[in-house]
Amino acid sequence: MKKKFAVLILLLTLTMPGVAQASSYYMTLEGTVGSIFDGGNLAFDAGLSIGDVVNYVIEFDTERTGFTTGWNGNIKEKKGSIYSSLYSGILDGTHVRNNNFLTPYYNGFYSQASSENSGVEMNNWTSDLAGLSVGSTINSFSEYAYNKAWGYTRVNLNGITVIDISNVAPTPIPAAAFIMLGGLGIVGVIKRRFA
Repeated sequence: MKKKFAVLILLLTLTMPGVAQASSYYMTLEGTVGSIFDGGNLAFDAGLSIGDVVNYVIEFDTERTGFTTGWNGNIKEKKGSIYSSLYSGILDGTHVRNNNFLTPYYNGFYSQASSENSGVEMNNWTSDLAGLSVGSTINSFSEYAYNKAWGYTRVNLNGITVIDISNVAPTPIPAAAFIMLGGLGIVGVIKRRFA
């Protein structure tokens, strides 16, 4: 009995601090491409066209303050904001200014979230971040990036909907895993059929 109790106490001790400090969460958004300005050919390279349905994952951390990065590389905290970051986007270019913040704006919010490849702008005037749940809509969303020759691409979305909110980052299964598993399945079928 003492051993079970000790294991239970150890388990609680190890898990509770992690739960209490978890402040980061990931929001998956889905929308339809409404318009494209493709001066950098990045939308073309990604195979995007008007009417495509795309997904984005944005990370929010309520324990960190958001920031902006100037053209000269200086980082400036944005008071009254929280940290936001583009975890998964569509465009594969470069992004010269890392702006990672979500700031309250009237009854909603305004956010810029960046990654190494691109940045997104979100504007919602019908609900603040805490009021969003699966099925909620975002009023305005666009992704932008530059190519190596400073050609600019911007993709604007329509019908942006929250499809998932999680405190665990989504981890897609790489294409190589699908190929490997598919190949193993084919080998198994052939072995059974001809053995």
